[in-house]
Amino acid sequence: MEQRVVLITGAGRGVGRCMAETFARAGDALIIADIVLARAEETAAMVAGSGAGAIAVQVDVGAGPAVAKMVAEGIARFGRLDVLINAAGSYGKAFRATHETPDEEWDSVLDSNLKGSFLCAKYVIPHMMRNKGGRIINFASNAGRSSSPLLGATYTSAKTGIIGLTRHLAVEYAPYNILVNTIAPGPLRSDRVSDLIDERMMADLATRIPLGRLGEFQDVADVVFFMASDSARYMTGAILDVNGGFVLA
Repeated sequence: MEQRVVLITGAGRGVGRCMAETFARAGDALIIADIVLARAEETAAMVAGSGAGAIAVQVDVGAGPAVAKMVAEGIARFGRLDVLINAAGSYGKAFRATHETPDEEWDSVLDSNLKGSFLCAKYVIPHMMRNKGGRIINFASNAGRSSSPLLGATYTSAKTGIIGLTRHLAVEYAPYNILVNTIAPGPLRSDRVSDLIDERMMADLATRIPLGRLGEFQDVADVVFFMASDSARYMTGAILDVNGGFVLA
């Protein structure tokens, strides 16, 4: 496979870091972006021995000037951008009732998820248009395919909006051979989930997933890698559920 330049937001830990490692093993160059620079630098150091190079960039994806600077740094280093993976995104307090949700929490969750995906696409797409093609992979969630009692109206709305954004971008930029798709992961075995629910609740959640377990980071990274590959050349505007059957098509 020809070497690509891949920008991954939220790549400082968790599934974002796993994706960085997966693309690096394939020989790709990486722009590792995270809101915490130290985490991005740690990921970049981890993949330094493989791939075609990696740079770490600090970015708040909900802030336009910061996103523009991130993209400019990546272009200055590698000369082009082939794949954008919008994996960054925060969430609010667990089991928060909608009528008790602070305005600030709504803004924060929507900014880091939906607005962040929009801004990253906005600044990356002109470079992809010049290159006559590219891939954008947005992160929705099983929450966007149904709803999230755990993470509330803010998260459900943000992830549903990402699905709508994906559909629009897919149609608008198809003439430029820019393929835009969404992955919708289910619950993953991660520090973020364990911070929200205890072991008993996680075990109960696993029993409600037909495959009988929470997802692993590599389960998601492998599907993202497929979506970025030539094997997915006739896919755009699609949603791929990676949730063990938790939410059915």
